[in-house]
Amino acid sequence: MSLATPVSRLLSRVPALWTSGPLRESLFYALGLIATRAVSLLMLPVNTHFLSVSDYGRLEVLLALADVGAVVFGLALPTTLSRFVGAVEAWDERRKVCAHVFAVLLSATLLVMGYGLKGVLAAGATAALAQGLACSLVVLRETGVRLKGIEWGPFTLFSGPLLLSALAMFALGSLDRWFLADAVGTAELGIYGVAVRLGAMTAVLLQPFHMWWFPKRFIVLNEPFGVPRSAHVVGIGLVIIMVSAMAVSLGGPLVLELMTPPAYHPAIYLIPWIALIYGVQETSSLLELGSYLRRDGFIPLATNLFGAAVVVTLYWLLIPPYGVAGAIAATLTAQVARTILVHVVSQYYKRLPYDFGRLGLVLAVAAASTAVCFLFLKGAWIFAGGVVAVPLTAATAYALGLLSPYRPPAQDEAG
Repeated sequence: MSLATPVSRLLSRVPALWTSGPLRESLFYALGLIATRAVSLLMLPVNTHFLSVSDYGRLEVLLALADVGAVVFGLALPTTLSRFVGAVEAWDERRKVCAHVFAVLLSATLLVMGYGLKGVLAAGATAALAQGLACSLVVLRETGVRLKGIEWGPFTLFSGPLLLSALAMFALGSLDRWFLADAVGTAELGIYGVAVRLGAMTAVLLQPFHMWWFPKRFIVLNEPFGVPRSAHVVGIGLVIIMVSAMAVSLGGPLVLELMTPPAYHPAIYLIPWIALIYGVQETSSLLELGSYLRRDGFIPLATNLFGAAVVVTLYWLLIPPYGVAGAIAATLTAQVARTILVHVVSQYYKRLPYDFGRLGLVLAVAAASTAVCFLFLKGAWIFAGGVVAVPLTAATAYALGLLSPYRPPAQDEAG
């Protein structure tokens, strides 16, 4: 009876996925977001097979330039549009998926035909132009273009801090390629770029939790027992981050050896550090709840600018003498410092009782088991250690009660 009821409720929602509505739009958005993030992984064996390590490093530098161009010329308008218009994300993500699939097919074709790095860039540019043309046609057909009566004030007030914040996050995410290009050359940068592509999957694995929790976190916070329940849910998210980072760190070596030529295999020992960086970054996104309780976005902007200032300073100090190791140390230090600041500021606006004691025990198990796997296993065999280490960490979190549903104090006393 207890099992049949939730199952029947779940099955009753399946037809809703095929009809227009919030559930289907949320599903499209979630799948689109994950697919968009996973495109780089799908292209990894193609790019690494047809591009030399040096060419892949040049590609990383050029993609970093494209990233900052997208931030500057985009003016944070997609987020502004979704804020003032409503649930536009579903169409936006479907559009991105179509464009990325087209880019993958075209890029692979040009690589096979021998166009190399220029083929990859041409494919990306062609896909972006096709995407922009298709989107323009849809906008002209559905809404038209209206220049009169634009309320520039609210748009500027909302998108201005977002633009500056996005530029700050660019410094934390892609600026290291520019420093590394001068310090270590494109070959070592290519190996680093492959490690980043795999390490970034840590954030992708957290997307389903993001899609479930982020839209409702402010609603839950204001409900009865909302503060302890929010802290408990964030704790579940932190466990998911640890397990995801472990899965990427310990599964990445097998993926790398299966999908890339031997010249890229030194990236195996960089993947855990990149996964850790993304894990810290996602931790910050879960702990920032209190920062968004103000009516403006200047607190997130300030914390991102702080992180950018720290990371640029450390890049300047550490990358010239230490190369890739300096870049990783600088990024990790800046992300940790930013996360601590985010937590302190968020706790100032709304104190949440996080159970850092039990979470620390899970983190210790995760770190120790991952380190043992890399110390005593080599190459793809690290994956075999992960088959034991990842479930062990999840079981530890479960045994400590971190993964159980939240129960208000009144229910505990009644039981």
